Amino acid sequence: MNKKKIILSGFGSFCGVSDNPSSQLMNEIKTYINSHPNKSELRFEIIDINVIKVSGNGVKDYLNQMETNFLKTSKDDMPILIHFGVSSSETNNRLERYGWNMADFRCDDEDMWKPQNEPIDSKDSSDKYETTLPINELVEKLSNNYKVAPSIDPGRFIVDSNTKIIILLNSFLSLRLSKLYNTKSLFVHIPLFSMIDKNTQLNFIIDLLNSISK
Repeated sequence: MNKKKIILSGFGSFCGVSDNPSSQLMNEIKTYINSHPNKSELRFEIIDINVIKVSGNGVKDYLNQMETNFLKTSKDDMPILIHFGVSSSETNNRLERYGWNMADFRCDDEDMWKPQNEPIDSKDSSDKYETTLPINELVEKLSNNYKVAPSIDPGRFIVDSNTKIIILLNSFLSLRLSKLYNTKSLFVHIPLFSMIDKNTQLNFIIDLLNSISK
């Protein structure tokens, strides 16, 4: 079987919170897959996993690295970029359809950057980019076993934490990058483990990646 190449990322500590669920999932997913009873039947291969610093510069540095190390060097088999980020107010996993060209922080990010209602890239005339993955189809399939829903707004105007704004920045830039290289990108908002436990989320990631890689 020709397995689809996947690049995963989560986010690190922010605002003094050192235990980010998305980074925990990224740190444990490969070990979990290795113990999966149907590992040989999975349709994907994870070729890289990273935990991104919660800052504008952290996101830009990460995506520049992915472009240099993977997208520019790949030919026919372009990897898919899948990003996970936590939202403490969520009760479901949310598959984000758009990345919006807006940054508006209520406080400094981890590098002391604080944009105020300004475009992520003022030279880009697009107000948003849309994933080419079939969001509704994925939600319909995954909702049989998981709490998952589609979303059209990853947090332009939500200011309960800068993590959501960094997620927005990452989603916009990643979708733009995927369009440039004719590949696919997706941002997934996840809730705290008090809402959906870690093992369920690890299984959700496997089934999501398998569905994407069909």
